[in-house]
Amino acid sequence: MNTTIYGFYLIMVMMLPSGDVHGEALDWYFTPYECYEQAQYQHENKSQLGVGFVCIEDVLPPEEKS
Repeated sequence: MNTTIYGFYLIMVMMLPSGDVHGEALDWYFTPYECYEQAQYQHENKSQLGVGFVCIEDVLPPEEKS
């Protein structure tokens, strides 16, 4: 089963005082290196406690065979 990766989403994830987890897509990158570089920059320069950054693949799910 092959999956096509089109790019990578930079996601900001935060845990709220209530214990809920909230995530928001910030940007899209063609390569994982660009995404991880921006995630590290955001973490080191702009994030607060309880906020993390992660890169998630943008994929097209494979078609199921019938």
